[in-house]
Amino acid sequence: MEQIKNNLLTYLHSFSIYDAIAFGWLGFLLLILFVLVVLLARKKPRLATFLLLISILALFIGPFGIKYFLDKSVRKVDLKLEKTTQLNFAKSLVVNGTLTNSALVRFHTCQINATIYHSEKNPYKNMLSQLNPLRSKTIKLDKALEMGESEPFKIVFENFDYKGDYNVSLTGSCY
Repeated sequence: MEQIKNNLLTYLHSFSIYDAIAFGWLGFLLLILFVLVVLLARKKPRLATFLLLISILALFIGPFGIKYFLDKSVRKVDLKLEKTTQLNFAKSLVVNGTLTNSALVRFHTCQINATIYHSEKNPYKNMLSQLNPLRSKTIKLDKALEMGESEPFKIVFENFDYKGDYNVSLTGSCY
């Protein structure tokens, strides 16, 4: 719950002109749909009900779609896992990687999330194991990244003594 709160606060703090334009278009679309619903309510109630359902669906799904689209196009970031090292003497796992700004804008801050989960041979079990990770950790980089610039990072998981097979997944968002 704390991670969701931090992600939301970071997103709101880093609200850009691209976000404002996208949310403005979503608001305009919803306004047009609601006006159409009111105008069609008496003459064509089924069409009005259908448009109302579409409006409610767009109201709840639209913000997530906007963030996904902006993260994949305007704020695109490439994460590369360089190596993972399990330290036996300290019972720690060190994840090294590189963050590359492949976006159209300059970044001021980035959040990188590393998730460790069980490695399974069955692809369905492997997908299910991602829902219940062994460990997860988020770091924040407060360094400005120009377009095309890269920055190495290191995430250390303390008290990690898992002896089985595991996978490391990296996700990141930059603003």
